[in-house]
Amino acid sequence: MHPGDALTVEAKEGEAGYADIIESPAFIAAGKLRMMNPLLTTAVTIACEARPGTYTVIKRGAGDLGPDEHPFRWARVRVEPADEAARSACRDKVTKMPSPNPEERWAPDDTWPQSEWDVRPFRAGSRITITHNFDEGADGDITLTSRAFTGRPVLRGDKAVLTATTALKCDAAPGLYVVYRHDVDQSGPDKAWARLRIAPAARAAACSTEAAAHPSGTSRTALVAWTAGGVLLASAAGAALLLRARSRRLKSTCAGALRHDSRRRRGDRRPSR
Repeated sequence: MHPGDALTVEAKEGEAGYADIIESPAFIAAGKLRMMNPLLTTAVTIACEARPGTYTVIKRGAGDLGPDEHPFRWARVRVEPADEAARSACRDKVTKMPSPNPEERWAPDDTWPQSEWDVRPFRAGSRITITHNFDEGADGDITLTSRAFTGRPVLRGDKAVLTATTALKCDAAPGLYVVYRHDVDQSGPDKAWARLRIAPAARAAACSTEAAAHPSGTSRTALVAWTAGGVLLASAAGAALLLRARSRRLKSTCAGALRHDSRRRRGDRRPSR
């Protein structure tokens, strides 16, 4: 690697843990492993002042507190020589580097949210389930708010797993929305707790706040459509009965006409007196 080079670090679960810290004297700053399903990944940059040589890469657990707690020599990186012009270009390059995207991608079958930046896509008007795994004994103590929600869901549960359901507003525009957490004994402003993304609506999708808020997903529109369908079915059934009645009358009329015509023909064959 050369000064200013960006290095992507990837690991499978088991090789490292979520939010583990990856650091080295060769890096401008440490990197934090984030979930980009199916891998944990982060990006680091070789420092512009790093001298040629081989450097150890250290991995620290997410819960490590002190600088010397559970360090793990995880890898090595070799920095190649660079002249002063290259180091100057490196410094200019580093100042223009964009900030890393904090959004994470978790497995779709994982409960949401797994982290503050577990940004899942949802449709406006849909009903979603929120799961929290880290506040045992906090049944009813945590209220969530968001501009995307139709209400203020409260996390409930008598064990470590707390859940809540809420509906997303039908008029929520596509984009990123923050979910804020408020604890019952909290002082100070609410803190950002999770994030979600409202996906663009399908072209033929229809939505109403009443439909979104209804637990069963049945809306007045659906009921009206169902009723209209019932009327149409009833009309169709009535038409079928009318057609059958007309058919029976037609058959009866035709049968009578045939009998009359048969008698008339038999009468024509009688000899005249």
